[in-house]
Amino acid sequence: MGCDIHPYCEKLVDGKWEFVLTNIFDWRSYSIFGFLGDVRNYSCCEPLSKNRGLPEDVSEYVKKIRYEDDQCHSTSFLTLKELLDFDYDKTFWNRRIYRGNSGACIAEPGEGEIVSYREFLGDGFFLELEKMKAFGSPEEVRLVFWFDN
Repeated sequence: MGCDIHPYCEKLVDGKWEFVLTNIFDWRSYSIFGFLGDVRNYSCCEPLSKNRGLPEDVSEYVKKIRYEDDQCHSTSFLTLKELLDFDYDKTFWNRRIYRGNSGACIAEPGEGEIVSYREFLGDGFFLELEKMKAFGSPEEVRLVFWFDN
């Protein structure tokens, strides 16, 4: 069974968070899931942050959807500033490898490869950050998300 992300972009308007966009990071990428929420982190990358739960000041729309979904887990949020400030040229040992018919495995020492987070996350990740920039300053835009199984 696969895992999917449920992402919602919010912006701060007059001191209150408002929902603005749902079709962001809306494809299955275990690389992105591992980086954003330490979910399906087969590559053993360093997550951007520990899961924080649902923000107390989340928009009413996102709160309603979250509490209607009883199958979700690993709820968290990140500001656009946090997403933009990360050093994507930093490298790590990508431990996800594929062995013949057995599929994906976690690499033993000497296997896998050293990659930058930029390579690992791919161009689509950065296109999504560009979408978020359109909604305001990095401190006033955030991604609220959770995962299902």
